[in-house]
Order: sequence, then C-alpha cells, then structure tokens
Amino acid sequence: MSETITKYRAPALERGLDIIELLSRQSEPMSKKEIAESLGRSVNELFRMLNILEARGYVQTSEESGKYALTLKTFELSNQHPPIERLLYSANDEMQFLSEKTQQSCHLCILFDGAMLVVAKQDSPYKMGFSIRLSARIDIHGSGSGFVVLAYKTHEQRRKLLEQGHTSPIEIENVLSQLNKVKGQGYFVGASPQISGITNISYPVFNPKKQVEAALTMPFLTMNSDSLHHQVVNFEDSRKAVAVAADNLTKAIGGRAPENEID
Repeated sequence: MSETITKYRAPALERGLDIIELLSRQSEPMSKKEIAESLGRSVNELFRMLNILEARGYVQTSEESGKYALTLKTFELSNQHPPIERLLYSANDEMQFLSEKTQQSCHLCILFDGAMLVVAKQDSPYKMGFSIRLSARIDIHGSGSGFVVLAYKTHEQRRKLLEQGHTSPIEIENVLSQLNKVKGQGYFVGASPQISGITNISYPVFNPKKQVEAALTMPFLTMNSDSLHHQVVNFEDSRKAVAVAADNLTKAIGGRAPENEID
C-alpha cells in the first residue's frame, strides 16, 4: 500500500475495489455472504456497494443463484487506454497472420503489477498446439516475455521487479546473468521452464519513447513433418517470423527500438 493511500482514505471506494479484486480471483460466482466473509466485513457494509457496482456494469448476478461475478467491463476499459488500444487493434491481424504462416500459437504480454499479463492471443490453426488463457498472469522470471521486458530495464529496475515477483535469490541471480545476452541479440530464445518440449521465442514491441510496450511470444512446438505428411515451418524461420511481427507492431504504434547498448 502506497503512502498516499495510507494517508488519505476513501472507505467506500476501497470497499468497491476490494470486491472487484476479490471477484477477479474467483473461478465461480460468490454470494453476498461469501464476499462479506472473504473480505472480513458484514453483508450490510457491502450491500449498497454491490448494487452500485451492478448498476454500473462491473458485476452481474446470476438469475438462478443470485451470486455475483465480475463482468468484462474492467478489461474493456483497460483496452480503451490509447497505447494498448492501438496495440491490440494492430495485434489481431498481425498475430493471426503469424500463426497461419508458422502453424504455431502466439500471445502478447504487457508488464502489469510485477507480472506479465496476457492481453492478446492467437491459437494455432492446426489441429494441435499450445494455448494460453487470455488475461493469464505469468511470472516475470519464468517466461520469455518477462526476459525481454527485463532486458531493457536498468540493473536496479531489473532487481526491483524480480524482488516484487517473490523470486528467490538464486532465481534472481540466474535471470540477471542472462539479460545482457538477451538485450544484445534483441530477443529471447529458451526452453520453457514450465512445460517440457516447448521453446519460447520472445521479441519486444517498443513504444515511441523507445521503451518496451509489450512482448510477443511464440511457444514453439517441434512437429514431425514425416508423421504429419505436410511441410512444417522450422524453428529458425518461425523465429524470423516472430521478429517481423514484433517489428510490425512496433511500427504500428509509432515505436522505435533503442540503440542496443549493453548495461
């Protein structure tokens, strides 16, 4: 909690935000009683707030159970933020073309609250492939997306972001030791630490301030052309295709890559 929030309190606003944040973490709707118990408050304290949130379209209730669930309004509002809106508008066609060309899936992440947030995805058009959930949060220290974002931060910023993500000291040093290489070559390639058999290809997307706005990642799956009986796009060609797509997205939002100086 920041110093400003600690000093200046807005109880009603805080209750509303508590409800939204609680529901965003749930896979199933919650009743008034369940929400109140989870937040350590009474039902009476939250009754009016729930009515207002429902009237404004932030939450909705089930006609059958009367339980509350979060709507997509917060996601919709975040996408209307100008830089993200422009990026997502361009990403749709660019990522679809990339997946069709390579027969691989891809996703776009931004740095949010100490983790990588998936804001766009494109599944492979082939019958088999790897897919990641939209709005999923990925550890910054355990993803190609996180590596390319960290690579373009200062050393102090890198360490601070890693510490915010509850990364162990050993993990922090391991990540830090690789970032200059990532920045030097301009992209990340490496085995997925979560799933065997996947090689992450991640490229940065830059904004007009020469900062990393997002990271485009392809979780590359090696396919056997003999058993599939059709031509398979190889790893190197797929990597080059991701590079082109990331560069196109950078240009689409008026971005520019920074001079490649190693920290």
